[in-house]
Amino acid sequence: MTRNNILPLTMGFAMGLLMLWMVHRQLASPDTLGFAALATFIGTHVLVAVVVLAQPAWFTTRIPRLHRILSRVHHPSRNHMALMLAGAVAATLTTHLWIHGGVI
Repeated sequence: MTRNNILPLTMGFAMGLLMLWMVHRQLASPDTLGFAALATFIGTHVLVAVVVLAQPAWFTTRIPRLHRILSRVHHPSRNHMALMLAGAVAATLTTHLWIHGGVI
């Protein structure tokens, strides 16, 4: 494995642990707001991600100066995203299995 593969896996692993910690605390704590609050939290993050990812594509077609600025920003490839997602899934599965001894 090269540095280009290890970094996305490591960052995905860290993000997977963070998300597992946040979701597990929300579901298992006795003073939580419940499933509706969790669904709203996740839904809001998905909506924000879609808006943030769609804005550069929309704005750069209309504003050339912005296109030049955004062309210098890091654009992860599909391989990079797949490695990060694989790291996140590996972290959540192994940690959950280690703590609870099962999938459910």
